[in-house]
Amino acid sequence: MTIDAALTFPEDEVRHPGRHEVVEAVYARGEERIPVVVKKVRLAAGRDRAARSYEVARALLSRGIDTPEPLGVDRVGKEGWYVARKLEGADQIRSWFLRRDGAAGRAPSHPYAFEEIVAALARLARRLHDSGVFFRDFTDGNVLVTEGETGPRLWLVDLDRARIQPGPLPARLRYRDLARPGLNRREDLNLLLAKYFEPDRIPSSAAFLVPLLRRRTVLWDAFKAFVRPWRK
Repeated sequence: MTIDAALTFPEDEVRHPGRHEVVEAVYARGEERIPVVVKKVRLAAGRDRAARSYEVARALLSRGIDTPEPLGVDRVGKEGWYVARKLEGADQIRSWFLRRDGAAGRAPSHPYAFEEIVAALARLARRLHDSGVFFRDFTDGNVLVTEGETGPRLWLVDLDRARIQPGPLPARLRYRDLARPGLNRREDLNLLLAKYFEPDRIPSSAAFLVPLLRRRTVLWDAFKAFVRPWRK
């Protein structure tokens, strides 16, 4: 049985915003009915981004890094479908960042302080990089927050751009990931770096390059939004 044959899509289909179609469904596994999200990506020559998402998810879990349980991947027509268990009660980490900047938006459902969230994000980034994962799309829309036993628990989604290396990442790749989350105040970026390098001091190269890369990221994102306004 193919994955798509085991999926049931509700009539009032729930779609999550993003570059690709991501919809909620129910996956039948034996007698079990599992709420899932299905990411549908058009197949390109030599690239199956759905299969890549599945491979990265398994690699993350093997390293003790949280991502929603991968359940399968399938080719349906001209699309690749990646199916993962739906993460209940999760907020995007950007909810805290937007409120920090005074922007309108839904308040996060978990009462963690902004500083707790940034510290948890730094620890996640350090685990990723020390275990050889260059996430490449380490934005605040791709990090979800749920309640953990001792504080916020962070989960990674939208995995297909990640790259796995055999050893810890070099500084240049670490800095590129650290510049991606939406921390636009210098003091907030300094907090991220301080927690990332703790208990050591922030290297001078990181103190200089990460803010510079962050400014470049902001300008590039603004340019993409201007030339491709139809993409959310």
